[in-house]
Order: sequence, then C-alpha cells, then structure tokens
Amino acid sequence: MELLFVVAVLSVTAFAFVNGFHDAGVTVGNAVANRALNPRVALWLSGTFNFIGALLGQGVALVIAENTVSLPHDPHGILSVIVAGMIAATAWGIVTYMLAVPVSSSYSLVGGVLGAGLVYGAVADFEGMLMRLILPLLIAPLVVLGLSALVTAVVTRLAATSAPKPLFRTARAADAVMTGLLSLGHGVQDAQKSAAVLAMAVLAYEGIDFVAGEDTTVGWPVRLLVATALAVGTVTSGWRVARTVAVRMVKLDPLKSVIANGVAATTTLVSAFAVAVPVSIVYTVSAANVGTQFSGRRGHIRTRFLYPVIGSALLGIPVPAVLGAALAGLLVFMGV
Repeated sequence: MELLFVVAVLSVTAFAFVNGFHDAGVTVGNAVANRALNPRVALWLSGTFNFIGALLGQGVALVIAENTVSLPHDPHGILSVIVAGMIAATAWGIVTYMLAVPVSSSYSLVGGVLGAGLVYGAVADFEGMLMRLILPLLIAPLVVLGLSALVTAVVTRLAATSAPKPLFRTARAADAVMTGLLSLGHGVQDAQKSAAVLAMAVLAYEGIDFVAGEDTTVGWPVRLLVATALAVGTVTSGWRVARTVAVRMVKLDPLKSVIANGVAATTTLVSAFAVAVPVSIVYTVSAANVGTQFSGRRGHIRTRFLYPVIGSALLGIPVPAVLGAALAGLLVFMGV
C-alpha cells in the first residue's frame, strides 16, 4: 500500500511536470515569436506566475474531483486507478509534444482516469462530466474564437491610423503583461487539476472516502508539490508546440499577439475564479490566435497545421482512456 501510494504521488507529479513542459511554449509562444520577451526570460516569467497561480484557490480542483468518476470505496483500487490514469495521460502528453501537436492536459487527465476507473469498477457520472467538465472544455475555445475575432476587428479599426512602429512597441509591452496573466491562469487551471487527483490519492491512503458535496480542502503540501512540478516543467520547456500554435498555424503581428493573449488570459481567469470550470489553455490560446486572423491585415490560417490541432482535440479523451484502461487491465492481470 505504501509503495503504491508513492508511485501514485510520483505519477501525478510527473503529469504536472509534463503539463508545464508541454504547455509553457503555448503560453509564451506569441510573445516570444513577436519579440515581446526574450525566450529564457519568458519561460522564467511563466514559471514564476505558474507557481503563484497554482497556489490560488481550489474551485476547479473540486469540480474535477466531483465530476470525473465515482471511484470504488477501496483505497488500493483508487490508488491503482490514479497510477494507471496518470501514466496514460502523461504518455499522451509526451507523444503529442514529440509530434509538435498541442493537446489538452484536461482532456488527457479526464480520459486517463475514466478509462482506468471503469476497469476497476468505478461508476462514471456522465451527466456531471458532460455538464461540468466536457461542455466547458468544448465551448470555451468557440467562445474565445468569437471574442478574439470581435476584439481584433474593433482594435484594428481603432488603430488603423496609428503609425506601426509605436503601435507595435506598445503592443509588445502589453503582451509581456498579458503573458504573465496567461501564465497565472495556466497555473490556476492546470495545477488544480493535478492537485485534485493527488488529494484523492492522499485521502485514499489515509482511508478517507471522498464524497462529492462534502467540505473537502486541498492541503498545502499537495498544492506546493504540484506547483513546484508545474513550474519546473515550465522553466525547462522546449518550443516544438509553440512553433505550431504561434508561428506555423497563423500569422501574428504584435497587435494580434497581445489581443490573442489578452482574450485567452481573461477567459482562463474568469473560468477559474468566477464560475470554477476547467478550460484548456492550449485550445484557448489556439482558438484566440485563429480568431485574430479574420480581421486586420495579413490574416492567414494554415489549415495543414490547424487540422492536427483539431484532431488532437477529438482524440484527447479517447486515446488516454484506452491507454488508461490498458494499463489498469495490466495491473489487474499482475495482481498489483
């Protein structure tokens, strides 16, 4: 039991690290591509704000914990589900990073835990999952796409008579601020998802059943561990996914970059603090970038890079679910 708990903690920590490593390029990619920030400075800025954001609130964490699956009242089974589910989600994150395709950690987490949980006899709350998890994850990019297009149309019209150099200089300065806010939102959103799973592992190890609706808190040791893993992953991140989202898929100038980051950051923070629903940072930024291409000058969407992003969204839950179920089945077969 002790060894299984340690493996569960390590698997969640690894997921949080890969989450930061995979997504950091997306949160800072626009600013770096448009020379608002130096790449190394951008990653340290993002890592710092990710760490701070990870310590703020727990509303999203409780939504994740209450609306994924109802796990069996068996500490060993719960820990096994967490191990299989998080390894599956982490593996999918690594594969998609190597393919330079953005993927939602939220989709991966839900899919991995769902697939593993069903093998261990968990009951899926499909209604709660649909209303509180899946619909917000699906609707948010569409809302962001529309908002980004609208804001771009308004701002570009207002700035039509401005000289490009001073306009872009101001836009780059504002983009640095927006990048910090977007990183803060990423920490608030994504760290809470990992924290929810880790908190469930701690409760299972202590022999306490998690009951939806009861007054449950995510302890500070859990928050600090997840925040550290997310921040370290962010600071050590590469640029494969960032190039896809910020350079290859669309054509951004400094003005469109700050608009996209501003819309994405606002949506992320409002979703976390005002309504406590999870959103995908990766697809929020991707949608915001695409939305800027419908207005202003030199808008261009390269569909050969956009289609893989859409494909990763469609496969984001099924693939980790299958992997999680396979790993859980292997654990059952081995008698772990």
